[in-house]
Amino acid sequence: MILRTKIKLAAVMIAIIPTAGMCVIGYWSSLAILRHGLQERVQALAAAVAAGVEPEMIAAVGESHDINSPQYEHLEEMIHSVTAENQRGDDPIRFVYLLTPTHQGATSGWDYAVDSDPRQSKAWSAPGTPYDPTHTDRKGVVISSDRPSFDYVHDQQGEWLSGFAPIHSANGGVVGLAAADIPYQDIVNQADHFFELALALAVLCAGAVGFAADRMINRLTAPVGEIRTFIRTVGEGEFSRRLEKPANGEIAEVVGELNEMASKLEGRERLAKENLTLAKNVTRQADQLAAIAQIDLELNKIQDIDILMERILGEARRLIGCDAGSVMLREGDNLLLTYVQNDTLNNKMPLGQRFSAKSVRIPVGGGSISGYAAMTGESVVVDDAYEIPADRPFHFNKAVDQTLGYRTRSVLAVPLRTSTGKNVGVLQLLNPLDENGAPRANFSRSDVEAIQHFASAATVALERAALTRSLVNRMIKMAELRDPSETGPHVHRVAAYSVILYEGWAKRHGVQGHAMEHERDVLRIAARLHDVGKVAIPDAILKKPGRLTADEYSVMQEHTVYGAGLFRDRDSVLDRAAIDVTLHHHERWDGGGYPGDRDGEYLAKAGGSVGLAGNTMKGETIPLFARIVSVADVYDALSSKRQYKEAWPEERVLAEMKVNAGRQFDPELIEILFEQLAEIRLAAARYGAGATEDPVVTSAKSTTVESTTGES
Repeated sequence: MILRTKIKLAAVMIAIIPTAGMCVIGYWSSLAILRHGLQERVQALAAAVAAGVEPEMIAAVGESHDINSPQYEHLEEMIHSVTAENQRGDDPIRFVYLLTPTHQGATSGWDYAVDSDPRQSKAWSAPGTPYDPTHTDRKGVVISSDRPSFDYVHDQQGEWLSGFAPIHSANGGVVGLAAADIPYQDIVNQADHFFELALALAVLCAGAVGFAADRMINRLTAPVGEIRTFIRTVGEGEFSRRLEKPANGEIAEVVGELNEMASKLEGRERLAKENLTLAKNVTRQADQLAAIAQIDLELNKIQDIDILMERILGEARRLIGCDAGSVMLREGDNLLLTYVQNDTLNNKMPLGQRFSAKSVRIPVGGGSISGYAAMTGESVVVDDAYEIPADRPFHFNKAVDQTLGYRTRSVLAVPLRTSTGKNVGVLQLLNPLDENGAPRANFSRSDVEAIQHFASAATVALERAALTRSLVNRMIKMAELRDPSETGPHVHRVAAYSVILYEGWAKRHGVQGHAMEHERDVLRIAARLHDVGKVAIPDAILKKPGRLTADEYSVMQEHTVYGAGLFRDRDSVLDRAAIDVTLHHHERWDGGGYPGDRDGEYLAKAGGSVGLAGNTMKGETIPLFARIVSVADVYDALSSKRQYKEAWPEERVLAEMKVNAGRQFDPELIEILFEQLAEIRLAAARYGAGATEDPVVTSAKSTTVESTTGES
C-alpha cells in the first residue's frame, strides 16, 4: 500500500471510528431509556387498572366464565375504555386485559378473564383460555404479590413489553391480574431511527475528511504518482508514453531521463518486432513445407477420388487457415464443382447435419474467378470479391452469397496442373483466418506460395486416384453391360450410403482422424465392387424378368464367390476389403445368409480359396464392411425401381429395415441408418436413378449454380 493511500485511510479512520462508537453507545443508551420509560408506563397502567377492579367481580368471572353476566360486561366496558384511552400518543398501549388463576393447567398459571379485543375479532380470547406467553429466559409469568411487575413476552401475535398488577381480595389473596402490553418492536424501531441518523452523520464526516485529505495529499504527491504510473506502463511495454516535463527542479531532470529511456526502448521494440515477424515468417514457411511433404505422403495413400478431393480441400484450408473453400475438376471446357466446405454455414445447420452443395458446372471461359485460373493456369488472389474493378477479366456473383446468408471477402484460386502443364481442376479458398480463428484481411504472399506447392502434390494424387477410379469403373461397366438396369447408379448409391453408415459407426466407436479416413477410402471402392461377380452369372438368370426358381436362385448366389475370386491373388488392403464385401454382403446377422453355409461348393466354382471363414457366419463374425454394404444394398434395392418391382415409398422401406434389425441386419447399423437419414437422402439425390455414371468423373447435365463460390 502506497504512502498516499495510507495517509488517506488513517484520516478517514480517525473520523469514522469515534463517530461510529458514539453511534453504538447512543443506540444502546436510547434503547435502554425508552425501555425503562415504557416499563414504568405499563406497570403504572396495570396498577391503575387493578385498583379499579372489584375483587368480587373478577373472582365471579373467573369461576363462571359467563360473558353475558353483569360482572363480565361491566369489566369488559371498563377494559375497552382504558384501552381506547391509552391508544393515543407516541407510545400507544396495544392490549389491556384481566387474568385469573388457571383452571386449564396453563404453564403461566393464568387464564384470560376479560380481553380488550372486540368479541367478534379473531384475536379475542374467551374467558378460561390459557394464557401461555413464550419466554426466552424462563417459564411462566412471575408476579409480585405486593407491587406491579414487568416482563418481556413473545407470543403468537408478536413481542411485547408487558406490565402486570395483582388484584387483591378483602383477605389479601390474589384473585386476578391486570395486564397491559405495548409493542416491543416500536422501541427497537425508534432506537434504529436514531442509530441510522447517527450512522449517516458518521459517513458524511468520513467522506468530508477523506475528500479534504485526498485534495491535500494529491497536491503533494501528484508528480511522484505520475512518475510511478509512467514506470509501470513502460514496464508493461507501452514505450510510446512520455511524461510532461516540469519547468525546473530535480523532478524535471528525472522526467527528462525517463523520457529518453522510453525513446530508446521504443526503438529497440520496433527492431525486435521486425525481427520476430521475419522469424515467424521463416518458421511458418518451413512448417508449411514440412506439412506439405507429410500431406503428400498421406494423399498418395488415398485411393478413392471422392475422399481424396474432400481431404485435399480440408488440408488446404488447414494449411493456411481459411473459413471455406471448394475443389473442382476440369471436364473439357467446364469445371465440375462437387466438394464444398464452409465452417460458417455448417455452424448454422441443425445438429448432426452439415452444409453441402449440388454438383455445379462452371464454364472455364465464363468470366468466373476459378474459370479464369483454369484457363490461364495462373493463381488468382482477390482481396474483396465485392470490389473487383470492372476492367478485370473476371467477376464475382454476389447473388449466391445473398441466398445463403454468407459474405465472401478474400478469394484465392489456384489451378491444379500436371507435370506436363495440363489443367485438371482448380482449388479455391475463401476468407482467411488467423491462428486463433479470427478473420484476416487477405491471403498473404506466403499463403499463395504454400498453396501452389500443395496443389502440385494434390494434382499427382488426383491423377493416381483418377486412374484407380477408371479401373474400378471399367469393372463396374463390365457388370453393367450384363445388367444395365441396376448396376450403374445402384453401385454408386450403395458406396455413398456405406460411407455414411461407416462414419456413424466410427463416431460411436471412437475411430477418428486418418484411421477413419483410410477406412472410408477403402470401403467406398470395395462397396462399388460388391456386385461385380454378376459378370459370371448366365444372362438367362441375370436378366430373367420373373421370379427365379430355387436352382436359378442358387446359381445367382454364386456371384458373391465369383466376385471375391477376382481379388484372391493379391494381398493389398483394398483386395482384402473387396473380398470381404463381395463374398459376405449377403450374409445375415442371424446366420441364415450365403455363401457361408455352402462354401465348399462355391470355392470349387471360384477356382480356389478366397479366405472363407467357415460354414456359418452370423453376428459380428461377419466382416464390418460386409455388414455395412448389406444394409446399404438392401436399402437401395427397396428404394429403387427394378425390372421385377416398383420402388417402395420411404416409409415402407424404413419399416422393412427396422423389422429386420437383429435378423438380417446388424441392429446397430440400422440405428445409424435412421440417425443419418438426412445424409442418406442427400446422397440419393446426388446419385439419382437417372444417373448412369459417377458424377465426379463424367459430365453432369445440370447447369444450375448452387454453391458458395459465387461463380456463374
